[in-house]
Amino acid sequence: PKAVHWRVHLEMADLAKREKDFADARRLYRMATEQQPTAPQAWLEFAKMEEERGHFGRCQRILTLGLQHCPYHEALMLKGIKHLERMGELPTARSLLSQLRLVPINQSWRTVLEGALLEARAGETHMARRVFKFLLSSAPWYGPVWYEACRFEQRCNHLHEALRVAEEGLRQLPRYGPLWFCALRLLECVTPRGEVMAATRAHVERGVRHISKDLVWKLWFESAQVEERSGQLLRSRAAYVKSVAACAPNLRWKVWLGGARTELSHSRFDVSQALLERALEESPPKTRAIVMLEQSRLHELRGDVEAARRLLRAARQSSRSEWKVFLESLLLEVRAECTDRALREARRALEVHRGTGRLWAVLIQLEQPAGIHTQLRVFQQALLEVPKSGEVWCEGARICLNPFSACFNLEAAHSFLDFAIEFTPQYGDSFIEYLRMQMLIGAPESEMERLWQLCVNAEPNYGTLWFHCKSTVLLTTRQVLEAATAMLEREMREWKHVYRAAVARAARPDLSSAAIAAVSAAMCTDGAAEHGVPPPTAPPLQLPAVSAAMCA
Repeated sequence: PKAVHWRVHLEMADLAKREKDFADARRLYRMATEQQPTAPQAWLEFAKMEEERGHFGRCQRILTLGLQHCPYHEALMLKGIKHLERMGELPTARSLLSQLRLVPINQSWRTVLEGALLEARAGETHMARRVFKFLLSSAPWYGPVWYEACRFEQRCNHLHEALRVAEEGLRQLPRYGPLWFCALRLLECVTPRGEVMAATRAHVERGVRHISKDLVWKLWFESAQVEERSGQLLRSRAAYVKSVAACAPNLRWKVWLGGARTELSHSRFDVSQALLERALEESPPKTRAIVMLEQSRLHELRGDVEAARRLLRAARQSSRSEWKVFLESLLLEVRAECTDRALREARRALEVHRGTGRLWAVLIQLEQPAGIHTQLRVFQQALLEVPKSGEVWCEGARICLNPFSACFNLEAAHSFLDFAIEFTPQYGDSFIEYLRMQMLIGAPESEMERLWQLCVNAEPNYGTLWFHCKSTVLLTTRQVLEAATAMLEREMREWKHVYRAAVARAARPDLSSAAIAAVSAAMCTDGAAEHGVPPPTAPPLQLPAVSAAMCA
């Protein structure tokens, strides 16, 4: 029947998109929207394709037409707001949100919540707080509103206010799980040291009575980790026992794994090993590799590197599709200071997982002793395989930020780091390297604040430098950035003479143009880095006599 022709065209458009026949997909999407203009799914899929293709203007026009035919539709409104934010058109996004004045709050709260988050991401904390206050008073029966309001205050480093919001939300919605876990973490952060455990235990006991039965095990699990961080090993074990008792059979392996990590942190190697063996027995086939990684780390900490290698070798054979096993294999060799073996492991890993950016990034690091030419060649290969890997772009920036590198170039590093935080904002090292670059160029305060806001919005969760600065899991993003800033300031003071000499050397026209040409060649896709412009040969850094003596 003609009434469902638009669905047929929508499916055909999806197939054409998968076959990369974008012109035909565009034609079919257009036919679907013409035949059924009140179907929001057609507009959303059409806009998504154009956005993925980088045609942002077309995407915006499609979303505008879709909202004309489907006014106030939630999914279209959310997509339109996020797209306008990405394009930097915040006034237009706010204008779109203002159209919700006449829509009942039970139909528009998700879109209004997105508006509050938009203001928070833009750094307009006062306006964001006003919108959250409106939502909490007008729609207090929706758990995500309380949760996001709590997370907003936490990102602003207002931990006491975040805890107040969480507690108020729990009084309103005592069965909403995410708020219990958020409040538990906040209690540990803000309660005085002598009172934290009593407050935590009371909170957990209260939560167990109210929270959904499916989440009781997780509440005891989190409680066990709080007890561990406070040095209460026996109470931590007791909490893990209660977690196991309340846990579904298919999730018990997670509790055994958490218990093994706790025992390992207290050097109870035999107990940890027994728990890991139990976890391996009960874990599903898809997650068995995670347990084997923990077993290899246990052997490594005991000093038995060969046993760790054997375990990882078995894990690579049984879980070939799990790239983390290959990454752990090469990181084991790095920690054992076996660089040649690490290089071999990295190359073998990339034969299987060529599309994994973290493997390419580690390979670029490992090639540093071979020289800039080799690093740039690997960087080029990585960009061909994973052009949207923030880890790879960050390694390219590190090449350009190395003061002893012939390719030392702050402009190129700036561009690379922009790509890094755009493609992989959860990788914390990119933000720390961006901070270093801003210190070197003397960036104005407004740019530093913008970077901090971007990092707070992204909430990075991994990276070697990031973990180095995050001394405890309780630190917020802002506190990690404060620690990173202090670390970089110390480094800049200690190596100021080296960076000054590198900047002076890079300012020479011949070296500057050669460095830019070498970096540009590495970014080409036609092999120019291998056969075209070689990296420049830079003269030694002209260090001050006193500083040179200190270095010696």
